[in-house]
Amino acid sequence: MQFAVIAFFLFPIFYTAFAASTPVCTNGFTLINSKCLKLYTTPSSYSAAEESCRSVGATLVTVKNANDNQAITTIVGSTVSLVWMGLYCLDSDPSKCLWDDSTGSAGIYSNFASGFPLVDIGKCVYYSVQGALAGKWVSGDCDNDPRAYVCELPYTVADNCTYNYNGFCYSLHSSAAFVQAQETCEQECGNLVSITSEMENRYIATIENPWTNSDWVYIGAMFPRSNAFAWIDGSVWSYNNIDPSISPNSGNCAAIGNSKASSYGFWVDTFCSDAWPFICKRPAGAQCPPNQPTVTVTPVPNQPSYCNSTLLLAPGVITSPNYPQNYDNNLFCSYQLATLGSYKILLQFSGFITESSDDIVKVYDGDSSYKPLLGSYSGNLGSFNVVSTGNTVYVTFKTDGSNVFQGFSARFLVYSGS
Repeated sequence: MQFAVIAFFLFPIFYTAFAASTPVCTNGFTLINSKCLKLYTTPSSYSAAEESCRSVGATLVTVKNANDNQAITTIVGSTVSLVWMGLYCLDSDPSKCLWDDSTGSAGIYSNFASGFPLVDIGKCVYYSVQGALAGKWVSGDCDNDPRAYVCELPYTVADNCTYNYNGFCYSLHSSAAFVQAQETCEQECGNLVSITSEMENRYIATIENPWTNSDWVYIGAMFPRSNAFAWIDGSVWSYNNIDPSISPNSGNCAAIGNSKASSYGFWVDTFCSDAWPFICKRPAGAQCPPNQPTVTVTPVPNQPSYCNSTLLLAPGVITSPNYPQNYDNNLFCSYQLATLGSYKILLQFSGFITESSDDIVKVYDGDSSYKPLLGSYSGNLGSFNVVSTGNTVYVTFKTDGSNVFQGFSARFLVYSGS
């Protein structure tokens, strides 16, 4: 019966927005160059500035062209002289400087002052509004160089809904089974939420976390059969955040994690009869025509162990080689993990079992084994968490010449908690 219900919902009601809607900004932001910007004058560390932006679903300002660059001067005016940007450099090369909105690097367009970026000074980047360096970007110390900052939101369409983001309205509801949750959303001229970008996923995580203490919240994704995925509103499956450490097989519906213990921000399968809080989504300022578009689905890629791989950006999963089968003797693996911006890394180990005292996982608080050791782990430890103090973690796994076990799987996540 459950499959019959799901098949019915694969033909969703879809909606179109009013034509000629005027772009607007929410949360007191100002529309400049097709972006919503807001200046915050309280001097803050880079991570505190990011957290402030994230609390309203925004990021620190990003700059993809000369018009974007000028927009910062326009919004700041003469109020302050220096502001944080949403750019974090892993090395002293613009192509190694990554935008906080996950759209890539500054290799295509940058406006660094001569001699910058320079990560020896700092890995974060600020914008100079006045003086000889007006309009230029300069490296700064993320933690000890407090500055004003500019946040950026996508523009949206006017609507009186509480949560209005990037042309859509979102509403939060208490627990129900999947079918009843979808019926409630349809009464609002919407559907269970589809999530089609990294930024939208961050926004959903931002609004759900303070609202409910449930580990899971329903989203509008379904797994009607093995390696097939669909959004109930007909959206193309263009963005995927299924927990890479699991293969959906226990249920045909999906939820997003809402705590450290439940794959925060990742999507997992769940039985459609389970009752969870849920989020509805509808176009802002929209009517309900009868169009029913075709659903496009994409399989989940297989994940390697990443033993001795290059730098890995969160989120992701690392494992011992051959996991969940036994690893080999005389191994040495290293894993270099990093996050965008000045976030921390949450490393969630699960199913940990190695030869006690001989096959050892070490976690370092930084980018090499010369950094402080967060912990040395071996034996049958089950599940546990490790949190870094900065935005890099270095993990090693070394085995001796006898006795092999299943090893470990560890999910690494962007983390802003304490």
